[in-house]
Amino acid sequence: MSIDVKNGTSQDAETTLSLELTLPEAEALKSWLLKPAADGSSAIDDPQAKSAMVKLGSQLDYVSGVTRVREELETAGFDAAALSDDQVAELGRRIADSPIRRYSGS
Repeated sequence: MSIDVKNGTSQDAETTLSLELTLPEAEALKSWLLKPAADGSSAIDDPQAKSAMVKLGSQLDYVSGVTRVREELETAGFDAAALSDDQVAELGRRIADSPIRRYSGS
């Protein structure tokens, strides 16, 4: 891959970068980005940084949700290891959308 760079800036606005982070690394990065700087400014004030934080947050929510649903399924006795993350996520969404409510009557 080649990237045209002028004054340290890519000339292609559509150039993307992919990183592989462990879950703790991603959570630490998100926390660090949310901390205010010494001058009181925040990374969330920058449109590009805000966009990156939203994407990172979405991925962290997805991973956390899939992990939680998978653990609940296994606790209930289901073999969730055979399901892909997408299947677990879809099942979790369908369960969350069900009209079941706790019965508080006698």
